Amino acid sequence: MSSRIKVSANGPILEIMFDHPPANAIDQRASRDLDAALDRLRDDPALRVGIVCANPEGRIYSAGWDLKAVAAGDGGQDFGNNGFMSLERSDLNKPLIAAVHGLAVGGGFEFALMCNIVLATADTEFGLPELIRGFLPGAGGLWRVLRRLPTNIGYELLLTGRRLTAAEGERHGFVNRIVPKDALLPAARAMAAQICAGAPLAVEALLEVARAVETLPDSEAFAMMRSGLPTHERMMASEDFHEGPRAFAEKRPPRWKGL
Repeated sequence: MSSRIKVSANGPILEIMFDHPPANAIDQRASRDLDAALDRLRDDPALRVGIVCANPEGRIYSAGWDLKAVAAGDGGQDFGNNGFMSLERSDLNKPLIAAVHGLAVGGGFEFALMCNIVLATADTEFGLPELIRGFLPGAGGLWRVLRRLPTNIGYELLLTGRRLTAAEGERHGFVNRIVPKDALLPAARAMAAQICAGAPLAVEALLEVARAVETLPDSEAFAMMRSGLPTHERMMASEDFHEGPRAFAEKRPPRWKGL
C-alpha cells in the first residue's frame, strides 16, 4: 500500500485517507492503491460504507493528478483497473461519503463528484482548473459537475476555473452538510452508521438501480428495474426482504443478515 493512501476498517465502515501533504496529489501508485481499497469495500460483505477523507493536518483534500511527479518522469497511465483515482468505476454498490476539508481541485473535486454524500468544512473550496492549464477534466468531472450542480453553474466552473465554495455547494445541493473541521470525521461516521441501519442488500440494490436508471425517462427506468438487475434480484429473493416487514409487525428492530 502506498504511503499516500491510508486504509483502515472501523467496524462496517472502511476509512480511506489521502495522506501525502501538502497537496495530497495522486501518482500512479497511489491511484492503484485507491482502486484496490475500493475493491476491498466492494468485495468484503462485512464492509457497508466507505468514507474518503484527507489527513486533518493538511489544508488540501486533494489536488488530484500529481503534475510534479509527471514533470519528474512519472508520466505513465497505469492508474489501476478503473482509471485515475478509480473514477471510471461502475461496479461499487456501497455508499461513498466524501469528508472534505480545504481545497478539492482537479481529481480531488472529481472524486467528490463521484461520491454519494459530501460533507465539507466552511473553508472548503472545489475547483476544476484543467481548462486554464490546457486540458480537460477528463476523469468524469466534465459531465458529473453538470449533473450534480445546476448546468449553468457547472459550465461556469468548467470554463473559468473559478472555485465553488462549500456554502455555494450546499445551496445548490452538492454539499450535504457543512460542519466544523474537528467534527468532520465524526459526522461522516455518524452518517455511515445511519446507512448501516438499513438492510445491506437493499442499500446495494438502491445504488445499482439508481446508477442504471440515472439518465433514463420514467418508462425506461421502470423497465430497467424489471429487467433483472443482479443485486436487486438478490434483494428480492433474500431473507432480509421478509425480515423488514416481519420486524415492523412484531414491533422490534430488524435483524439483517445480508442474505
